Amino acid sequence: MKKKTIFWLLFYLLLTVFAALALLKRGHTANTAADIRSEIPRFRPDEIASIKIEWRTNSVTLEKKEGDWKLAERGGKNASGTKVARLLESLSTLGVVKKLDDCGRGILERLRLITDDPQIVPGITVTLRDASGAQKFRIVLGKGHFVKPEPGMPPTENAEGRYVRIGDGVYLIARVFEDCHPIPPAWVEPLRLFNLNKALRITATENGKTLWSVVRANTAHPFTAEVPAGEKVDTAVLSQLADLLSKPFGLDLSMEDPAKLSFTSSVHFHCADGFEYLLRSARKDKREYAVVRVFFHPDKVAELPGESADQLLKRKAYLQNRLDFERRYFHDNLFLVSDQVKLHDRIVKMPVKTGNAAAPPRKAE
Repeated sequence: MKKKTIFWLLFYLLLTVFAALALLKRGHTANTAADIRSEIPRFRPDEIASIKIEWRTNSVTLEKKEGDWKLAERGGKNASGTKVARLLESLSTLGVVKKLDDCGRGILERLRLITDDPQIVPGITVTLRDASGAQKFRIVLGKGHFVKPEPGMPPTENAEGRYVRIGDGVYLIARVFEDCHPIPPAWVEPLRLFNLNKALRITATENGKTLWSVVRANTAHPFTAEVPAGEKVDTAVLSQLADLLSKPFGLDLSMEDPAKLSFTSSVHFHCADGFEYLLRSARKDKREYAVVRVFFHPDKVAELPGESADQLLKRKAYLQNRLDFERRYFHDNLFLVSDQVKLHDRIVKMPVKTGNAAAPPRKAE
């Protein structure tokens, strides 16, 4: 009986020792993580007034003016506020997986954390400054971190982390920053037209002449041909055009002078939600450009079935916010259009089946 009691005493003593060691290890790990986090400079996104993103000879300069982010390389046009906010939020809440100690020049080169040698592939450098021009944060985004696959499994194509350099420290972070590109087009809000499924009238022109026009009384009705009159509407062609323009189709803001371009074709949308779009297309040196004008007419917003006056008012307020967004990024701005879009060809393609109109009834003889 005495031996059994001694055995259990020793057993509980060992459990206590192991538990104490685990707590000490956890505390040491927590302290180490806290120490690493304390090395990372902290900032608030609202403190930042300029962002510089560099890679070799490529660079992007974003500047905050009167509440909007501007893209210096595009003549001070508005950059995408959503994309900038996402970047600043990611950088301001940076979490570190581990710190790499004693990194020599060779390791830094392999991790692409060297930026002063043109013969070596560098990382992407991001520098943040406040309104006074003082540097608040600087990071070099290096090589991605790929987890070693299980035996017999193919290697993963997506990185699960990224090696970065902040000051003199090298760290592995859990974020990849795939959207942090040092080229201006990446920070432009791409051109698209919203809710074209609500169009009530669509009219296309070329060189000032109406090519075709379709109309309907409300969105529950099919389109009928207005020009050419009496023809049958090809709904597939209309759907393809609306689908094309509802998705981002502007590659980049262009610095060409619109006055030197010849806008030969255009398409005009009048929608049931009060929005009106006038999209014009031009070609120069085998490149295609587009300019859109956006308008909103609150008095032309069609009421929805069963919609109360208060609900209609709230919907108009939402639509007004949408207008503010579209005018901020799209209205009267010149966009370069993707070669694959072939915007002019899509606009002038007639969505009516000429010669397919129903024949008038014959008179009785």
